[in-house]
Amino acid sequence: MNPLIRPIRRLLLLAGLLFSLACQAESFAFLNAADLALNRQRLAQHNAPGLTLTAWQQLQHEADKALKQPLLSVTDKRLTPPGGTKHDYLSLGAYWWPDPEKADGLPWRQRDGQVNPASKNDDSDGVRLATFTSRVQVLTLAWYFSGDARYATRAIELIRHWFIDPASRMNPNLNFAQGVPGIAAGRHTGVLDGRYFATRLVDALVMLRQAPGWQAADERQMRRWLSDYLDWLLTSKRALGEAAAKNNHGSWYSTQVAGIAWYLQRPEIVREMVSQARQRLNGQLAADGSQPLELARTRSFHYSWFNLQALTALAGLAARSGNGDLWQSSAAGQPGLLSALDFMAPWSDAGRPWPYKNRDRIAVRLIPLLAQAADATGGDRYRREIGQADWTLPPAGAARGATQAALRETWLLSVPRFARAQPRPNDDKTP
Repeated sequence: MNPLIRPIRRLLLLAGLLFSLACQAESFAFLNAADLALNRQRLAQHNAPGLTLTAWQQLQHEADKALKQPLLSVTDKRLTPPGGTKHDYLSLGAYWWPDPEKADGLPWRQRDGQVNPASKNDDSDGVRLATFTSRVQVLTLAWYFSGDARYATRAIELIRHWFIDPASRMNPNLNFAQGVPGIAAGRHTGVLDGRYFATRLVDALVMLRQAPGWQAADERQMRRWLSDYLDWLLTSKRALGEAAAKNNHGSWYSTQVAGIAWYLQRPEIVREMVSQARQRLNGQLAADGSQPLELARTRSFHYSWFNLQALTALAGLAARSGNGDLWQSSAAGQPGLLSALDFMAPWSDAGRPWPYKNRDRIAVRLIPLLAQAADATGGDRYRREIGQADWTLPPAGAARGATQAALRETWLLSVPRFARAQPRPNDDKTP
């Protein structure tokens, strides 16, 4: 044997091993890879904290249900968008209602905070998109934690049906999102509907690269779809209108664009979105950390939380992608993201009355945001709020699902700082 062949073979084997390890250690946009791995290990070794085990059992139950549910597509809706094809996404503004003083009800009139059931049925795609992205995320996570290929297989089938198959694929735009009859076929506020493409899907797509059944062709097709959609987000008049929004809509635009750009390896766009959000945040906060634009809404708690949900997600992505610290204020004496979380933290206790006008409040939704901030900034910040959170499930309705999601985000998809120490086997109490 040529004496040069053996070293070359060793180098090739080493290169292959390094590539394999790099794939296994692939980072995520919004999830914490180290925390996911730790919780997976704890579950496999039957020594996970009780809340982590509960969150996993709830997730697995949801995934088992999703295995039996049909595939979903924008072509399933009953209405046809103004563009003439059901391949275009269509949704209606949730807070708009027919004018009772007009025979035809047109134009519809706004009732802030009052959801029109007509915006939440099978005529359009709003609920369908949320359901689809939720199922993909849940099934992918169930595969990650269990290794059961059935979950990954169904997640891949859902993705192909929504994005890839010619007969059922969605066109990569939101031209007809959050339309209002008699006013507009679509509005810039509808860009908000696409946030799930970033927060639920990009990390699922990264996970599925290691799943049985995921093909190179699937990767190419998804990159192409998301590239086309990102171009729409960056150039269309409607999307640019959303980029200019000063409230939670603007925050979600930056987060959505940054997440998709991260997946597509467009770091310059991620940097731009972080900078955009930082500048916008300067105008969103009062000196005490409150959010006047959100407090003015009839659902003031919900929208205060909702804006911070976008910003904490983006802050995590900024740190992981090397784009600076979005948690701290960008100017001396000016409130920053941590100031806003400090303001909201006391109201993570459902027993403390919210002093602003409001229609609904799910206090525990704040806990994952506080946990992310505490993890990112070090120390015991918010330890009391996290440790005293009430995870009792409401009997039904939106509050039940929101509580389950908050528990999952806090205890299964991450590990609170004070829970990093290995728990005792079969310990069913919070550390």
